[in-house]
Amino acid sequence: MRSGTGRIVSIFGTGGLACITLMLALSLVPARAEAADLNKGLMRLAEIFGSVHHLRDVCGANDGPLWRNKMIDMMNAAALPSKDRQTMISRFNDAYYDARTRYPYCSSNAAKRANGLFDEAHRLAARLSGGVQSSMSLF
Repeated sequence: MRSGTGRIVSIFGTGGLACITLMLALSLVPARAEAADLNKGLMRLAEIFGSVHHLRDVCGANDGPLWRNKMIDMMNAAALPSKDRQTMISRFNDAYYDARTRYPYCSSNAAKRANGLFDEAHRLAARLSGGVQSSMSLF
């Protein structure tokens, strides 16, 4: 691992806590967010999951299919219609391939990008869940 890239692995471990937080946020969302805001937020989370899927792999996190599986879990939890599911899958895939093109190997920039995405996911999950503090503490 190159200098400056250890943070992505050490802070986030396998990424399980981040996923738990997002799943908790999703369970709280329908009562607190309008459908359009929820849909927009879920689409952005799909992009984050796609990017993180590549970035954690290239930086040696050895997550395997974790982020793809979490994407599926998120879609199932949200009970999306087929059209929205397809859009989310496209967003996930586009973000994955974009990250793969921009960050073909682990670098400090790749680690910074992954950390920035996790920070964005924190904020998004908090916003979608109405700012529930307990969800933030799981990260």
